[in-house]
Amino acid sequence: MPDLIWIVVADGEKCRFLASEKRNADPTPALPDLETDNPPTREQLTDRPGRTFESVGNRRSAYEPPTDPHRQGKRDFAKKIAGILLDKARERAFDKLVLVAPPTMLGDLRAELSGEALDRLIGEVNKDYTRFTPHEIKEALSDQFKV
Repeated sequence: MPDLIWIVVADGEKCRFLASEKRNADPTPALPDLETDNPPTREQLTDRPGRTFESVGNRRSAYEPPTDPHRQGKRDFAKKIAGILLDKARERAFDKLVLVAPPTMLGDLRAELSGEALDRLIGEVNKDYTRFTPHEIKEALSDQFKV
Protein backbone atom coordinates (compact mmCIF):
# COMPACT_ATOMS: atom_id res chain seq x y z
CA MET A 1 0.00 0.00 0.00
CA PRO A 2 1.48 3.40 -0.94
CA ASP A 3 2.19 5.99 1.70
CA LEU A 4 -0.44 8.65 2.33
CA ILE A 5 1.24 12.03 1.87
CA TRP A 6 -0.30 15.13 3.41
CA ILE A 7 0.49 18.44 1.77
CA VAL A 8 -0.09 21.39 4.08
CA VAL A 9 -0.32 24.65 2.15
CA ALA A 10 -0.45 27.72 4.38
CA ASP A 11 0.16 31.41 4.66
CA GLY A 12 -0.53 33.62 7.66
CA GLU A 13 -4.30 33.53 7.18
CA LYS A 14 -5.28 30.35 5.34
CA CYS A 15 -4.31 26.69 5.51
CA ARG A 16 -5.24 23.79 3.26
CA PHE A 17 -4.72 20.15 4.20
CA LEU A 18 -4.45 17.97 1.09
CA ALA A 19 -3.92 14.21 0.86
CA SER A 20 -2.09 12.50 -1.97
CA GLU A 21 -2.28 8.73 -2.26
CA LYS A 22 -1.79 8.08 -5.95
CA ARG A 23 0.94 9.63 -8.02
CA ASN A 24 -1.32 10.08 -11.07
CA ALA A 25 -4.26 11.69 -9.21
CA ASP A 26 -4.80 15.19 -7.86
CA PRO A 27 -4.59 15.61 -4.09
CA THR A 28 -7.91 15.70 -2.25
CA PRO A 29 -8.89 17.68 0.85
CA ALA A 30 -7.91 15.77 3.98
CA LEU A 31 -9.56 18.29 6.32
CA PRO A 32 -11.65 21.43 5.84
CA ASP A 33 -9.67 24.58 5.06
CA LEU A 34 -8.62 26.59 8.08
CA GLU A 35 -8.82 30.38 8.03
CA THR A 36 -8.14 33.11 10.54
CA ASP A 37 -9.13 36.76 10.63
CA ASN A 38 -5.89 38.68 11.12
CA PRO A 39 -6.24 42.30 9.96
CA PRO A 40 -3.12 44.42 9.39
CA THR A 41 -1.50 46.01 12.42
CA ARG A 42 -2.74 49.48 11.44
CA GLU A 43 -6.31 48.19 11.81
CA GLN A 44 -5.65 46.40 15.09
CA LEU A 45 -4.01 49.38 16.77
CA THR A 46 -6.48 52.14 15.97
CA ASP A 47 -5.80 54.20 19.10
CA ARG A 48 -2.75 56.37 19.55
CA PRO A 49 -0.10 54.74 21.71
CA GLY A 50 -0.32 55.45 25.42
CA ARG A 51 2.12 57.69 27.25
CA THR A 52 4.50 56.66 29.97
CA PHE A 53 6.74 58.55 32.38
CA GLU A 54 10.49 57.99 32.42
CA SER A 55 11.75 56.31 35.60
CA VAL A 56 13.83 59.40 36.44
CA GLY A 57 12.51 62.91 35.97
CA ASN A 58 9.19 63.94 34.53
CA ARG A 59 9.70 63.26 30.81
CA ARG A 60 6.96 61.40 28.98
CA SER A 61 7.26 59.25 25.90
CA ALA A 62 4.99 57.15 23.73
CA TYR A 63 4.51 53.54 24.75
CA GLU A 64 5.08 50.97 22.02
CA PRO A 65 3.39 47.56 22.29
CA PRO A 66 5.93 44.76 22.89
CA THR A 67 4.85 42.77 19.81
CA ASP A 68 3.21 43.46 16.49
CA PRO A 69 -0.36 42.06 16.84
CA HIS A 70 -0.56 41.07 13.16
CA ARG A 71 2.73 39.15 13.37
CA GLN A 72 1.62 37.53 16.65
CA GLY A 73 -1.62 36.47 14.94
CA LYS A 74 0.41 34.64 12.30
CA ARG A 75 2.46 32.87 14.99
CA ASP A 76 -0.73 31.84 16.78
CA PHE A 77 -2.14 30.49 13.49
CA ALA A 78 1.04 28.42 12.97
CA LYS A 79 0.64 27.04 16.49
CA LYS A 80 -2.96 26.04 15.71
CA ILE A 81 -1.90 24.26 12.50
CA ALA A 82 0.90 22.46 14.35
CA GLY A 83 -1.62 21.31 16.98
CA ILE A 84 -3.85 19.82 14.30
CA LEU A 85 -0.86 18.07 12.71
CA LEU A 86 0.15 16.65 16.09
CA ASP A 87 -3.34 15.21 16.64
CA LYS A 88 -3.48 13.74 13.13
CA ALA A 89 0.06 12.31 13.39
CA ARG A 90 -0.94 10.55 16.62
CA GLU A 91 -4.02 9.18 14.84
CA ARG A 92 -1.73 7.97 12.01
CA ALA A 93 -3.84 9.92 9.52
CA PHE A 94 -0.78 10.41 7.27
CA ASP A 95 2.55 8.71 6.64
CA LYS A 96 4.50 11.60 5.13
CA LEU A 97 4.20 15.37 5.34
CA VAL A 98 5.14 18.21 2.97
CA LEU A 99 4.88 21.83 4.15
CA VAL A 100 4.34 24.61 1.61
CA ALA A 101 4.39 28.17 2.94
CA PRO A 102 6.12 31.53 2.52
CA PRO A 103 9.48 31.67 4.36
CA THR A 104 8.26 33.41 7.54
CA MET A 105 5.24 31.13 7.95
CA LEU A 106 7.40 28.10 7.19
CA GLY A 107 9.74 29.12 10.01
CA ASP A 108 6.80 29.64 12.38
CA LEU A 109 5.40 26.21 11.50
CA ARG A 110 8.75 24.49 11.86
CA ALA A 111 9.22 26.05 15.31
CA GLU A 112 5.83 24.74 16.47
CA LEU A 113 5.84 21.22 14.97
CA SER A 114 5.95 18.32 17.40
CA GLY A 115 8.33 15.38 17.16
CA GLU A 116 5.59 13.12 15.79
CA ALA A 117 4.93 15.48 12.87
CA LEU A 118 8.62 16.24 12.30
CA ASP A 119 9.34 12.51 12.01
CA ARG A 120 6.96 12.38 9.01
CA LEU A 121 8.23 15.58 7.37
CA ILE A 122 9.81 14.78 4.00
CA GLY A 123 10.12 18.28 2.62
CA GLU A 124 9.42 21.99 2.70
CA VAL A 125 8.74 24.47 -0.09
CA ASN A 126 9.06 28.15 0.73
CA LYS A 127 6.40 29.45 -1.67
CA ASP A 128 2.81 30.65 -1.34
CA TYR A 129 0.54 28.14 -3.09
CA THR A 130 -2.67 28.95 -1.15
CA ARG A 131 -4.38 30.23 -4.32
CA PHE A 132 -3.34 27.21 -6.41
CA THR A 133 -5.80 24.45 -7.30
CA PRO A 134 -5.00 20.92 -6.08
CA HIS A 135 -3.93 20.04 -9.63
CA GLU A 136 -1.54 23.01 -9.79
CA ILE A 137 -0.09 22.07 -6.38
CA LYS A 138 0.46 18.49 -7.56
CA GLU A 139 2.15 19.71 -10.74
CA ALA A 140 4.45 22.02 -8.76
CA LEU A 141 5.45 19.32 -6.25
CA SER A 142 5.30 16.07 -8.23
CA ASP A 143 8.91 15.92 -9.44
CA GLN A 144 10.41 16.78 -6.09
CA PHE A 145 8.20 14.76 -3.73
CA LYS A 146 6.53 12.08 -5.87
CA VAL A 147 3.03 13.24 -4.93
